[in-house]
Amino acid sequence: MRTNTKRVVRGRVLMAAVLAVGVLTPASFALATAPRASANPSAVAAPAAADVHIVNLNLLHGAFCPPETNGCQAPDRVDLLLQQLEDSSCPDVVGLQEINQNLSDLLARKHTSVCGGKYRLVFPTRKVRNNDTEQVLTTLPIKSTKVITLVGNFRGASRVTLQSPIGPLVLVVTHQDGNPDVVTNPGCNLCKPPCTHDRTIYACQSDAAAGLADETGGSKAVRVLMGDFNVTPTSDRYGYLTAAGWIDSHLAAGNAECDPMTGVSCTSGREDTSVGALEDPNARESERIDFIFVKPPPSCAVAFDPVSDADDDHLGTGLWKNTPATDGPGGLVWTSDHTGISADLSCGKG
Repeated sequence: MRTNTKRVVRGRVLMAAVLAVGVLTPASFALATAPRASANPSAVAAPAAADVHIVNLNLLHGAFCPPETNGCQAPDRVDLLLQQLEDSSCPDVVGLQEINQNLSDLLARKHTSVCGGKYRLVFPTRKVRNNDTEQVLTTLPIKSTKVITLVGNFRGASRVTLQSPIGPLVLVVTHQDGNPDVVTNPGCNLCKPPCTHDRTIYACQSDAAAGLADETGGSKAVRVLMGDFNVTPTSDRYGYLTAAGWIDSHLAAGNAECDPMTGVSCTSGREDTSVGALEDPNARESERIDFIFVKPPPSCAVAFDPVSDADDDHLGTGLWKNTPATDGPGGLVWTSDHTGISADLSCGKG
């Protein structure tokens, strides 16, 4: 990796900031992660020799699109996704949500057509549940996998343990419900450990997905929890995760919080029932509900290449492919109603 301006985030500094403010805001994060004066020179790590490139995207199952559109042009959307991955120099890990049988079959058939055939499907023969299965493509060696169904029996979380340039990498991809049960269901009698009965059903979904990442990998593993959480950074669930040491890569890399008026830094909100919005270059997002959280081990002073791609390897940390495509397959400019997010992360000395 070339010399870059990656921001270094130390777990103990982040935890102090989260506990002080409750929910991590851009201002509090800047305070928590700002390098100190020469009295603590280790607050900024030396450039790392290796990094891992990750992309996360809710691909849109298309189940509510008119039948004649084949899931809002699902074959064209998969083609556009694969083209964009190649344009980004084939990120090491790609986590996808809302994979129904149609998209699963398309990915299985098409994924070897890009990046020199380097991508492997982590779950190539799984049976798709409903319209809401997770899928992972990776160029890294696969060590193990595990899939769980979250409370409610509709959503899930899928884990793959990988060998990466920065060491063991435990990745969990999930798609979760929002928060309609906060008032009506103050306790979850259906929740199982690591969830507790004082949590709500949907909070338990986040707890279980985080627990799935925490339960394996050993003391040197870098853990990544990512997906569509259907809650914003103002939610209790977000604050609960960051207080537990999960770093929001988007903010850690210096990106702004979502502005619903302009769509800047937002990941969701485009209309999802017709092709029209996927062909409209002016269709905007309005909330940030998709995240790549990272929990590094003590030996890793995690650093994120900014969205400007300071190390010039075609992928930074922030929104991914958030400008309309030109000459997209079938006239599409977007792959989904969601905007993808990416992270280029490395480890300095902890």
